[in-house]
Amino acid sequence: MVIKKTDKGYILDVSLGYDPVAQKQRRIKKKNIKTKAEAEHLQSYYKQQYFQNNLVTNLKVTFDQIGDKYFANYTVDQKLTYVRTQKGYYNHRIMPHFTGSLISKLEKKDCIQFRDMLLNEDEKTRLSNNSINKHMILLKKLFDVAIDDNLILRNPCTGIKKLKVVKQKMKFWTTAEFRCFIEAIDEKDHVDKVFFTTAYLTGMRAGEMLALQWEDIDFGRNEIHVSKTMSRVGGENIVTTPKSTNSNRYITINAKLAKMLKGWKDRQEALLKSYLITDLKDITVFQYSINTPIRECFGTKKITKICKVAGLTPIRLHDFRHSHVALLIDNHEEITVIKERMGHASITTTIDTYGHLFPNKQKSMSDKFDNIF
Repeated sequence: MVIKKTDKGYILDVSLGYDPVAQKQRRIKKKNIKTKAEAEHLQSYYKQQYFQNNLVTNLKVTFDQIGDKYFANYTVDQKLTYVRTQKGYYNHRIMPHFTGSLISKLEKKDCIQFRDMLLNEDEKTRLSNNSINKHMILLKKLFDVAIDDNLILRNPCTGIKKLKVVKQKMKFWTTAEFRCFIEAIDEKDHVDKVFFTTAYLTGMRAGEMLALQWEDIDFGRNEIHVSKTMSRVGGENIVTTPKSTNSNRYITINAKLAKMLKGWKDRQEALLKSYLITDLKDITVFQYSINTPIRECFGTKKITKICKVAGLTPIRLHDFRHSHVALLIDNHEEITVIKERMGHASITTTIDTYGHLFPNKQKSMSDKFDNIF
């Protein structure tokens, strides 16, 4: 901070270092200060504000520059799948709406206007309330970057309430419906039978199953070690750690499922050798051709096709996970056991997601009141 005397008074020149976003020096310059004492007072004030991280500079930084910095510096520790989703939100809707805007000029009303724009999109393209909320969360994170850079003092997204999200009715199959589904699978598609049976009897996520390798299955203990997940990013299969720390877990399997997996292992070896694949060390459990299978190989189209033969109402692949929890609850398993088996981060997640499936205890409780009279 420098104080200079001129014919018109004093000049206070505050240098805050180089800003990589704007690619110029950050400065605050005040001219025509009447007295040296006033200049020194301002100098002391700016110094205090600077150390308290409350000093806003007048750099003309655009929203686009903040977006570039966020994805370059603030997502380095995030999973590729998460970054891909965030970039989708940003590139398709957030950036086109705010592009070219000066970050210092954007206000709360601009953020509300963006949210309202999403709400009023055409019915065919309109996002769900849950997706709109996720766009607003990312928008708030972008403004947090501007706060970190002392470009704004307050986040204009603060105080904007989340949209109400109505939970969709959970779909799941009973054991009778699942048996009907499995019996409708043609024997030439045996891998489908093994895949969907494993999904129903373990509750594993689709990505966890696709990343599964034979070394992850301990047939001596009838146990599966879930230690990774597979996602599709930029047309490539990417294997990463599971969704959360708790998702890294061991799942016990029943004897019949273990026998089915062993049988498939033998069939798979013969099948892949017919494709001249002899090195089976790195193949995945459900691979049945030269290419590693992706989610779509066992997704909605496949399930719908089988359901048409079976005369069933189709469910999503993820609903096999819900069906497994319903099966566990029907077998009176403890909620703590269900939480560990599903790999939930907390028991709150298990209760919030599946609490409505547990038997209603209120009736038996209120029936006891009859004994009072």
